This record gives sequence, C-alpha cells and structure tokens, in this order.
Amino acid sequence: MKTLGIDEMKFMNPQNHGQCFLRFLLLIILSFSMLTGCSSQGEEAIDIDLANRSYNEARSNSPEISDAIYFGFDRRLETKEDVKMYVPLLNYLRKETGYRFEIHVTPVNSSVVEELGQGKIQMAAIGTLGYLQASETFGAIITVKGLNNEDKDMYKAAIVTRPNSQIKVISDIRGRSFAFGDLASTQGHLIPRIMLSQKGIEIISLKYYQNFASHSEVANAVMSGRFEAGGMQDTLAKSLEDAGLLKIIAVSEEYPSSGIAFAKGVDKDVIDKITQALVKFDPEGEDKAGLYHWERSEMPHGFTYANNEDYNVLRNWADKFGLLKKMDGESK
Repeated sequence: MKTLGIDEMKFMNPQNHGQCFLRFLLLIILSFSMLTGCSSQGEEAIDIDLANRSYNEARSNSPEISDAIYFGFDRRLETKEDVKMYVPLLNYLRKETGYRFEIHVTPVNSSVVEELGQGKIQMAAIGTLGYLQASETFGAIITVKGLNNEDKDMYKAAIVTRPNSQIKVISDIRGRSFAFGDLASTQGHLIPRIMLSQKGIEIISLKYYQNFASHSEVANAVMSGRFEAGGMQDTLAKSLEDAGLLKIIAVSEEYPSSGIAFAKGVDKDVIDKITQALVKFDPEGEDKAGLYHWERSEMPHGFTYANNEDYNVLRNWADKFGLLKKMDGESK
C-alpha cells in the first residue's frame, strides 16, 4: 500500500487552486494509475486524526473505548480528494456539537456497510443502497439526505458508452459488456440495474459485467474500451460527455439521494445533535469558507431530513435483485 504523507493531508484553500472542476475531473479519470493505486488489494484501513490531520494506523477489530465519533464514506473519486472534501464538514460538526470526530478510510476488502455493522465507524456518508443494506442487516438509521444543485433531495444515474459506439439506446446493450459501480452504489449499480431491467435486460442478458470501486473507474473502463457501456453518477457523466470523452444514452428518473447514516447503538441524543447541525449546515452561505470542492459532493447544497420510508421504491427494487440479503451471521 502506498503510504500517504502527512503533508498530503494539509488543508488546501480552494482559492489557491485555480483549476476548474472539469479539468480536475479529467485529471482523475485519465490518470489510471492513480485510480488503481487506491484500489490495491493490500490496502488497509486508515484513521485520520483531525486534530493534527495525520494518518494513523487503523484501529484493531476490538478498539479501546474512545470518545471519538468515527466517520466513514463511500468512495467516489480519488481517496485523498474524498478525505479533503469531508474533513471540513467534520470540523464544522465539531464546532457545532462539541464532539470529536475522526475520519476513517475503509479498506477495499471491506465496505462502509460492514464497518457500520461492526462498530468500526459510528456514522457515514453513504449511498441509498448502502443504507438499505446497512439498515436491513445491521439496524442502521438514516436521518438526513443530500440536497443537489437544484435544492432537491433526489439524484439520478446515467448509462454511458464511447462517443463512437454503435449503442444508441438501452436495448442495444443486450448481449454486450457492462461496467457497474460498487455493489453498494446506488447511482453506479442499483439504478443502472433498474434502467436495464425496465427495458427487459437482466444480468444474465449481458455478455459479461464487472463492479468497480468508484464512478471514476467505471468511466475509465468504458473510455478505455474494456467495457462497451457502464452506469454512473449523472453529473460526472455529463461533464465527461461535454468533454467529448463519453456519450450518455439514457438518464434515469429521480430517486432519493445519498445521506448520513448512523450505526445501531449510537446514543439518540448524539444522533439528534449531529442531525440538527447537518440540517443547519450552509455550504453556499455562512459555512462556505474552508470547504474543499464541496460542489463535488452528493450534497452540494447541504442536507434535509430523511426517514426510512423515503426509500421504499428503491428498497423494493433492491429486494427484487437480491441485494438486501442479510450478511452471514448478522441480524438486526
């Protein structure tokens, strides 16, 4: 595993970085070695102490009692960029609640869902499917969901192919290869599965398929020609289409967005206090200073309240696809 230096974790003021969002995205997508470098099978979990912004050795499976609240997240882009994006949010929560937070990077041989269930993290920025799995298996709860650039608590997925591909519509994908996002990804896996199924294309209808750790890796798999089509986050897909690197053949309907989930057993008063702070969070106003590319998150305009019933439609689809089966040896 590549050792990540302390200097690499120092806060970076967005005002000192003039590169536009699209150029940054393209750098990440086209730097294949960077993408694969953070998906090494030998990678271990990392905890990051916000007090000194340094990387620490991962806690053991039976950590000593700590007053810290460990925060995990679904991987979306390059890991260090995800970390830089979430650290200012946790510093905001510390100021608002008085609690101490540490950010936890989940190793590739585990998942945010499993770590919520195992108590390695107490809260997480998690996609809808991941939340549904964590709720079904481990009794996790969700209290807020993200607001997009239109102030809506919804998001979409896109199915993409190469610009010169003969694939024009979803039905053309039958019998072809397909790149999905992570198994617990809503925009990269569940929603694309729904889109295909609605056109009569199930997993067995594909030539072959593979799940990748992030939307960026899906994009790379399609752009490189290794897969003929793929499913991913709609906003990233649109940026790559505008750059002439991918072609969108379909965009899904809207579904409830990602949010913040808490592990079963976290004190209700703690959850309530953090939830109130999250809803108050104003990334476009008074809390904007110090944020790092928050516009690239799945909650660019902050958070609104969420509850379990908001996700019933996606829950039904996930159950149909067999994605909500309880993990061996675990139950609510």
